[in-house]
Amino acid sequence: MKTTIIDFDVQRYDFRKWAREVLSAEHLETIHLFDKIKLLNKNPTCNQLSDAFSSIIDTYRQFIINVIAKNFGDIANYQSPPSFRFHYCGYGSSVFHRDRDFGVKQGKVNVWIPLTDVWGDNSLWVESEEGSRNHKPISLKYGQALIFDGVNMNHGSKINTTSSTRISFDFRFQPGCGPAVPTSY
Repeated sequence: MKTTIIDFDVQRYDFRKWAREVLSAEHLETIHLFDKIKLLNKNPTCNQLSDAFSSIIDTYRQFIINVIAKNFGDIANYQSPPSFRFHYCGYGSSVFHRDRDFGVKQGKVNVWIPLTDVWGDNSLWVESEEGSRNHKPISLKYGQALIFDGVNMNHGSKINTTSSTRISFDFRFQPGCGPAVPTSY
């Protein structure tokens, strides 16, 4: 599959506003300055955003149906809840890997949505072709999503040398006959 960037309506699917409310932080890019937030948000499945996911689950489902399925066709299933990631200044977020290295089956498609603007070392780095190992950072603005073959394309993050923390979420979906059913990772 071709790596694609899509735009979505941030008024209708305002995941950033929700994250700001959950984290009690107006500026997500600077949450690395608050030790309490860093202590509560250490991994993709156990953090304040995953704990509060039930409050936005309907918006997330509508996003799957109205944005992802409209762009990519029928969806058999999708990951719910998604994985929420905090890429703090001075730290890494994810080792370089292919999702199949962790048992994700062929055919799944990755969707990566930053809640902050991303570029350079605070972003996700993805190779351009399977096996090329020529990773480049993905530059996105809030309201954009990256869709790519994370099962086979090597991707990960570097130490964040920027002054901006990245908060993002990602999930996988399986194209196929619907209706789209939520599944675990």
